[in-house]
Amino acid sequence: MITTTVTEQADADQVSEIEYHLVVAEFDALWGHPRSDANRRRMDYMIGVITAFEESRGKLSAS
Repeated sequence: MITTTVTEQADADQVSEIEYHLVVAEFDALWGHPRSDANRRRMDYMIGVITAFEESRGKLSAS
């Protein structure tokens, strides 16, 4: 189960739909690269922002 932090929720509240799509595209691009610690941390952060954004828009159901 992925949980979001208060910071990630605040970030999601400030993320426009265009920025959300850019974050998703960046995540997809990083997915295909070798996993460095920096990439892993960036991807972890992006997962939180993506999840919080989708939850705030009702795209994810609570499980």
